[in-house]
Parts: sequence; structure tokens; C-alpha cells
Amino acid sequence: MKKRIHFLATIVLLVLTATSSYAESEADKIDLYKDNRFALGIGAAIVKFDTKIKFTDKTTGSSIFLDPEGNLDLPETSSVTTFYGAWNINLKHSLGFSFFNVNRESEIFNFDETLEDVRIVGEAKISDTTNFYRVAYGYTLFNDTRSKIKFHAGIYGLDLKYVFEAEGQITEDGVTRSDSIYEEAKVFAPLPLIGLDLSYMFTPKWGITTKVGFVAGSYEDVSATVLQTNIHAHYRFTNNIGLLFGLAYFDADVVIEDELEKTNVVYGYDGGYIGMHFMF
Repeated sequence: MKKRIHFLATIVLLVLTATSSYAESEADKIDLYKDNRFALGIGAAIVKFDTKIKFTDKTTGSSIFLDPEGNLDLPETSSVTTFYGAWNINLKHSLGFSFFNVNRESEIFNFDETLEDVRIVGEAKISDTTNFYRVAYGYTLFNDTRSKIKFHAGIYGLDLKYVFEAEGQITEDGVTRSDSIYEEAKVFAPLPLIGLDLSYMFTPKWGITTKVGFVAGSYEDVSATVLQTNIHAHYRFTNNIGLLFGLAYFDADVVIEDELEKTNVVYGYDGGYIGMHFMF
């Protein structure tokens, strides 16, 4: 996490330097870089996941620790689909949304692992069908012919769906029995989001944007902190068709806690993506 924050800070400083360098661009060129009113797009990403989950029974103190990409063979690298869109209400105000869907599954028939306080010999299965929703209002803090700095605030929907199932010989506290285990980290939490979008247009067709978003808050039994950033280049084929491609980083620490159980989830991914959007 610290290395990524340092990297992001460097990117932000570079974009801000480029922004200030071109702040005095000619005003009569502004129409060449003018945004469209609406944009809708679809994209695909290849990302590498790193997830850790710990289920703790608060009545007994017993824990089950899962390394889904490690000892449960959940695909570490996966392709995911994303949808995104924007409405530029005027020069100052805008609305944007995005949707990111994950669908991974693994099943092991000869499973023999000790998961912290529990040993399982038999079969095990885990699935990840997590969704991420983002709806945000944007306010333009700075805008000239080429550069834009936009503050955004909104709601980040964390729709976490991890399910772990196992059956066979279960050993706990030195006692072995034929049994099954079912654990799930399954919750939807709408959390507050703030961030910055930093954009610069090299030409009327080519540009680069850095988006940094921070999420921190709690909702019912869930508390979470999230850092998300996207760095992408965008290209206009025509006034109505555009392409974007770049890198995405995501780190989340989630705690789900009720009277009986506490679940800790560390969820992260990074990778590249490409998308096509239509502007009008």
C-alpha cells in the first residue's frame, strides 16, 4: 500500500506540473478540447488479485484464515468487465458512474490444508462474485484549454460476495470429525467517496487522466477503507467515438462484524484495461 501511495503521489505531481505549465494556452483554441455532454462506455480488464480473508468465531475464538489465490487455487489473474459513463452538466458540474464485476471460482477435490485453527481433509470450494459500484458528482476546480482538475464526491458501493465451502475430515482443538464448513463474506455497503481527477490534453485527440479515489466509512456491520486509482490515456477517433486504456490499482481493508463473528477481508488488484465509449 505505501509503495503505491508514493507512486500515485509522483503521478499527481507530474500532472499538476504539466497543468501549470500550460495554464496560459490560447483561449481561442478551447473548442478543440471541449468535452461532449454525455459519454457511455464498456471495457475489459486483465487484473491480478491478492486477497486474504479471516473468519473469527467470537464465542470460541477459533479462526479460519483463507488465502484464496494461494492454497485455494482461485485464479490470481482474471478478466473482468467494466461499464462507465459521464454527464457533463456544464463547465463546472458533472455526474459519473462506473460498474466493475468480478466472477471467479475454484474447486479442489483433494484438499488437505490447515487454515489457522482448523484442518480440513476432503473437498473445498470458493467463489468470488464481487461487484463495485461508483456514482459521483464532479466539480471542476480548474479548467483551461488543455488542463482540468476536478474534485469528485459520491457513493462507492462495495458488494462483497465471497463464499467458502468444505466437507470431509475437520480437525479443530485436537478433535477430528466428519463434517462440513460454510463461511461467507457477503455484504453490500454504500460508502462515502472523495477524490481528484487530473486531466491534460496533448492534442485535440490525445490526452491523459489520473483518477484517485478514497473511501472510508462504516455502514451497519461493515467498516472499510479503500484506495483506488486509474491512470489512462484516451484517444478520440471521431467527435463521437473514443478509446481509453491504462492501469488500475485497488486496495481495500474491510471488516464485517456482528455479535457472533468477525470477518476481516484484504482485497486488492492491479492490472491493465481498455475501453470504448460513445460521446454525444
